[in-house]
Formats: sequence, C-alpha cells, structure tokens
Amino acid sequence: MKKQLPPTSLTSKILGKGLLLAQGTLDKAVEYSTLPFSTPEIIRPRTQEKFYTWTHYGIFFPLLPEPHRYLNIMILLGTPGALAFDHDDITVGDPRKSATFFSSTAAVDEHLLKAYIMPETANIQEDGTLIELGEEVSIQGTLPNIHLKGAYHGLSFEFDLDVTDQISWFIKTPIYDHFSLLARFKGQLEYRGTMTPAEGLCTYEYARATGAHGVVKKLLPEPYKLPLDFFTYQIINLTETTQLLLTKADILGQPAAYTLHVRHTDKPAEVYTDVEFKVTRYQPDRHVSPSGKNMRLPQQFSWSVQDNAGQKVLEIIAEIDSPYRYGHGVGYASAYTYTGEYLDQPVQGRGYIEYVDVEDQKVFQK
Repeated sequence: MKKQLPPTSLTSKILGKGLLLAQGTLDKAVEYSTLPFSTPEIIRPRTQEKFYTWTHYGIFFPLLPEPHRYLNIMILLGTPGALAFDHDDITVGDPRKSATFFSSTAAVDEHLLKAYIMPETANIQEDGTLIELGEEVSIQGTLPNIHLKGAYHGLSFEFDLDVTDQISWFIKTPIYDHFSLLARFKGQLEYRGTMTPAEGLCTYEYARATGAHGVVKKLLPEPYKLPLDFFTYQIINLTETTQLLLTKADILGQPAAYTLHVRHTDKPAEVYTDVEFKVTRYQPDRHVSPSGKNMRLPQQFSWSVQDNAGQKVLEIIAEIDSPYRYGHGVGYASAYTYTGEYLDQPVQGRGYIEYVDVEDQKVFQK
C-alpha cells in the first residue's frame, strides 16, 4: 500500500506543482528577455496593495576593486512564504509588514542582515522614488537615474546608477514578475579610512508577487511554504560592455528557471536555456547559520551552455576565493575566479554568487 503523505507535505507539493505548471504554461520570461524594457511604472514597493503581497529590490555590483570584490543590496518588502528566502528567525510581527536587508562585501567581516517593521523603521514612498530602511540603506530616484547610499559596520558607500533598457526576465507570469536591468554605475566605498572609487556594470533588480501573507498574518510553518529548494544566481562582467547572468532555481527538485542571460551595452540581449550547473567540489566544512542549520557550500563548480543548434556558448570552471556571507534568504553570497571559453574565445575573471540548497540543509547537532 502506498504511503500517504501528511497534509502539510501535500500542501507544499501542491503549491510547488502549481507554480511549476504556471511557469511552464504562462511564463513569458524568455520571450520578453530579448525586448527592451518599456514599463518602468510597474516598479513600485506595493506595501499597501492586496494582490501583490511582497516586492524585492536588488542592486548587485559583481566586480569591484580590491578588497571589496563585490557588493550586494538585497531588499525584501514583505515575506515571500518560500523555503529558500524567508528569514523566519528575525521576522517580528505581521510578515506582510516586515522588510529585510542583506548586504556584504568580501572586505567587511561583519556583513549586514537586518529586519525592519514597515512603516515604523522604514521610509518607503509608494511611488517608488524612495526606499529607505533605517539608517543603513536608501535607494532614491526614478529610472534611469538611481542613487544608492548605505552605511553599516564601518562601511559606507554611495553610487549613481544609469539604468538601461536591457532586461532579463527570470519569471514573467500574471502572479509573479522578477527581472534584472543592466546598469552602469559610478561611485565609491569607504572602509576603515580607505576610499575606493569604482565604476562599471551592475544590475538593478525588481520583483513583485502575490503570496499567502496577504491573508495569513503570521509566519507559515515550513511544510506550508513554497518548496523553492535550490537557488543559485551568479553575475559576471565579462567585458566593459557585456554582462552574464547565470540562474538555476528548483521547485521540488525540478528546474523552474535554468538560464544564461547575456546583456550588452551596444547590442540586443540574448537568452539561452540549454544550461548545466555542476558542483565539482564542496568546501570541507559545512556552514552553520545563526538559526542552527547547516549547509554544504561549493568550492569549485562549472557552467556549460549551448545554443539551440547545439553549439557551445559558454563553458567555465570557477573557484570560490572569498568568504561566504550568510543572509541571502537561508543561503549565502560570495565571489569567485573563473577560467573558460565564451563563443570559442578564452575568458577569465571573477564573478558573484548567491547559493541556497534547502535540500542539503540540516539542523546542526552539537
């Protein structure tokens, strides 16, 4: 006789399979990723709306001078209700009114992961012209001109962004939109009395989605969360004019997004879906989160991408060379060096990585 799943596990599986079905039949991400972005008016925080119950703002700098190497700005307004991204251990009160901010660089040992209560400790303009969380970060302006400013744990930074219309859609459905815009930046970081000027390519990212916390005013038990159980997102500034986005996101162990997006400052964007990501070596020790769960994290990994004709587009081998920082959901962020080939030409450089493996996460036993 087949073993019957408990109701909580069944609920999670139904949610996951429903999203996979919607993603497979309704998602227009690949189609729209080769078209210029033309709807900037959708980028709003939506903290008072009933349909969209959480939004995400992100600005990611994948290639900064030493000693920083990268900077990530990861903001959630509201709580997704997803295994990989909910910060249950720091969320207080109504999850719909909770905001979280994660930021790190390779140089700053004490990175930032902090929760805020909206509107008490957050200043958010509903037209989207200002997203300000405590005294740690502010994103101000309207496309294409965005001003980012932040300070925490002895680090301060300030950047001006010129956001282009080169867009990469990760998800585009009636209930969930998630995209990244290619941007140029110029500014500086200061840490321990040292000023580091920087400029180049970065990303400006946004998501909006409907979720359970429009109705449910307390955190969902894990078995009821959306079973997004694996996620890695990586950014490489290949040249001064070309940026790569590599993504693998799994629901119930099945890929919901598995893509390479290529964006240029001087020609149309491309997207490829014949993609393979492999971890070839893990770090020797499992990393333990503040909530007491541990996770294996990659030390070496590879990406392989082909076009529709079976021709090799990208093949790289990467090695982590920076400390992992906890706080990208229940996972980590870091940086790496890589070597390989892009369109039959040798390439090398460094990249930025986010990595969450819920299936590998276990409660730490002393």
